[in-house]
Amino acid sequence: MMRMLIVLLVALLLPGRWWHWKTRRFRRGVRLLRKGDAAAARSEFETFLFRVARSGSFRRMEPYFNLGKPHPYEVAALSYLGVCRLHLGEPGPALDRFRAALAIEPGWAPARYGEAMALRRLGDLSGSELAARQVLDIRPSYLAARLLLGTLLRESGRGDESEEVLRPVSEDGRDPEALLQALEDQWGTGWI
Repeated sequence: MMRMLIVLLVALLLPGRWWHWKTRRFRRGVRLLRKGDAAAARSEFETFLFRVARSGSFRRMEPYFNLGKPHPYEVAALSYLGVCRLHLGEPGPALDRFRAALAIEPGWAPARYGEAMALRRLGDLSGSELAARQVLDIRPSYLAARLLLGTLLRESGRGDESEEVLRPVSEDGRDPEALLQALEDQWGTGWI
């Protein structure tokens, strides 16, 4: 009886530990990026993608262990890798990463927003505007994309259209200018 209980506990706990071990580099990359160390985070995400995300066993097990997460790890890692590249001042490689994520999951709003930011940094304002609009089509509540689109419209001399895009933010009792400043403070110059 005791032996069966031990076998049952091992069978229940061991797979979770395996998954935790396999995704450690992904989680470490997220922590490093939040701390502002984009270079170290990039290394963690690249290692994760190279070693784990493309392995057959990982992909087969992901649907079972990915409970509560609305995305595959590979899509999220590619998106985070794009964010790292933007932080490091590399908008071209960042755009490649965001588009690779979108090729896997076209409706992944963070990757589409990253694409808009990379295009803006590359000087393609019309492409950036289109990508920001696509983000809002996917997820109308995506605040950063709304702020980006409002800023792009204002900078191109379409103030009335900008006010229309930012109206839901103002109607919620929030100040778009203060939110823009908060994004700049959090992510640094050039994020909006």
